[in-house]
Amino acid sequence: MDFTLLSINSPVEKGVWKVSAMDKILIDLLFMSQKRRDLMLLLRNGGKTLEEIVDILDVTPTGMLPQIKKLKEEFLVLQDDKEYRLTPLAEVLVEKMKPLLDILGVIEEHKDFWQERDLSGLPPAFLERLNELEPYSLVNPDPNKIFETPAVFLENVEKSKNILHLSSIFHPVFPETFLRTENNDVEITLIVTKKIYERLKNDFKKELKFYLTQEKKRLFVCADEIKIAMLTKTEHFMMADFLTWKGAYDQERVISFEPAPLKWAEDLILHYKEQAQEIKG
Repeated sequence: MDFTLLSINSPVEKGVWKVSAMDKILIDLLFMSQKRRDLMLLLRNGGKTLEEIVDILDVTPTGMLPQIKKLKEEFLVLQDDKEYRLTPLAEVLVEKMKPLLDILGVIEEHKDFWQERDLSGLPPAFLERLNELEPYSLVNPDPNKIFETPAVFLENVEKSKNILHLSSIFHPVFPETFLRTENNDVEITLIVTKKIYERLKNDFKKELKFYLTQEKKRLFVCADEIKIAMLTKTEHFMMADFLTWKGAYDQERVISFEPAPLKWAEDLILHYKEQAQEIKG
């Protein structure tokens, strides 16, 4: 696991999260040892005897005692009679460690994918909530259908009644799926950049006018730069397309059908919506 890549409260710079002093303590003392990390998380819920520790963590006393000794030397664990407990300092560190481990879990699942993504456009609050994307999977582009919208996207959008969509790139899904929908029961909110809005006005004037005349269809234009290629959320699923560090759109997507990722996507889209100007028909 490459811990030089991550720090949940540090600024992002060319794909590398800067490591703060506090994070370095965590990395050196905890992340470099599975046993120490597991022990700290276990003691987070209260003191334990050595017998309880080896039983719960399924380790041997011989393997765990040197790790306990190391933590005691660093004033992270104290011994109270037969019980081992976290020191006040350790309690603070563990509270910081837990969300970082959750984020690492998300990234380690598809490490190569995340190392290629440009997440510099994500507000810090949403970087810190990256663990909420779990569980998710990746949708890889079909080489034989590279210019087509993924079937899984279309299937879920077509059965949805409430659609939120954020985009910084022009995609055929706009005229084909969103602008031309005739279902008045479907609520669609689109948040796009100025460039996309100009493209829609010039090349899809008729479709745009039709879209804006419908009561439950809304369009917002964001003046600020959006570095997310596309982000879609409905009541059924979420799908995120992040640009690479080279600014490329490789059509490899994050998809999830679970409540936490859907909430993360909705909150992020609404974050940009609040900064955008609504276009009336």
